[in-house]
Amino acid sequence: MSVSKIAWVALFGLFLTASARSAGLLETMDSEVSALYERNRDAIIRVHTQRQTAFPNGPSLRVGTGFFLDGEGRLLTSAMVVEAAEQCWIDWRGRKIPARVLGFDPLTNLAVLQVQPDQCVGTTEKLPFVTLGDSDQLKTGSLIIAIGYPYDQPSAPVVGFVQGFDIKCGSRTFITSHIRTDCRLQPGQGGGPVFNTRGEVIGMAVAAHMENQSYVLPIKAAKKVFEDIVKHGAPQYGWVGLSVTERRFVSLSGALGEWEVFVEQVSSNTPAAKAGFQAQDVLIRIGTNEIHRAADILNTMFHRRCGDRVNMTVVRMGTTQEVVLVIGQRPPEETELATRPTLPPVLPAAPRLNVVPVATPPSR
Repeated sequence: MSVSKIAWVALFGLFLTASARSAGLLETMDSEVSALYERNRDAIIRVHTQRQTAFPNGPSLRVGTGFFLDGEGRLLTSAMVVEAAEQCWIDWRGRKIPARVLGFDPLTNLAVLQVQPDQCVGTTEKLPFVTLGDSDQLKTGSLIIAIGYPYDQPSAPVVGFVQGFDIKCGSRTFITSHIRTDCRLQPGQGGGPVFNTRGEVIGMAVAAHMENQSYVLPIKAAKKVFEDIVKHGAPQYGWVGLSVTERRFVSLSGALGEWEVFVEQVSSNTPAAKAGFQAQDVLIRIGTNEIHRAADILNTMFHRRCGDRVNMTVVRMGTTQEVVLVIGQRPPEETELATRPTLPPVLPAAPRLNVVPVATPPSR
């Protein structure tokens, strides 16, 4: 056999080996996604709400997806589904279980509901709930699985990948970084959990952008809002009174330099003003965490609460200085402004089709 024929045989053998490995990989992925779905399907539920309207067709019914966080019957869903709702209930194994809204947050599009476990399961069975993961471990390219209820269809998984981590979408700004994915989600799937390949929830689907993109609230942020709502009935966001922006220097040769974040404006009589911040201060550190982009500040401040003391390092007129900032309570006018819609087009709550309105959700 000639050298060229030997080379072609070797290449063909490598191709067959690669094809076999690819087929094996796809079979493994298929098996893992199916197993993940089966393990968690009972912890993911359809949420119904009803509100009165001025239209002659009667009450408005909306539907979304939710998931149990613990065995005590507390679950997360989309704020868009429960906002202004007069009645709320969930589907549980073919039964309708009344649910109580503990609170919701328009800024993150997250709501917390409560059902009584004994209305769902008997004394010998525990209420299923998802396992939470670490959203900070995700990277661009990480495989994820979203599960939700599209329209009137049964729950189903959607496989996709992390495309990035955004603080903005066009001219709109999130309150903390969101995970951008290529999962194509349908109305009704908003509020559903998003899993990593280990079967852990790393976020909640909260918004859709363009045709094939969706945004996921990281579970780290969702846990903070959840804890605030359970303890206080509403999210507890601190207030600083400081607006910042970022810039990137360009050398004379046209090479891009490092990003830097600087103070654009300090509002009077605010925690930032009392701490001594000045316009054009360059922010370089929060505690021991370095600041490279504006998202670094937003993500850190998102998890701070009123009364927290934050040590910050700034460069002012070429001199490094330390500033101690005490997070303040957001004033009413700032709270009203902050709750205005800032998300990209949100996954709408799917209207319930072919359903006769009920006065009260049936109990067990």
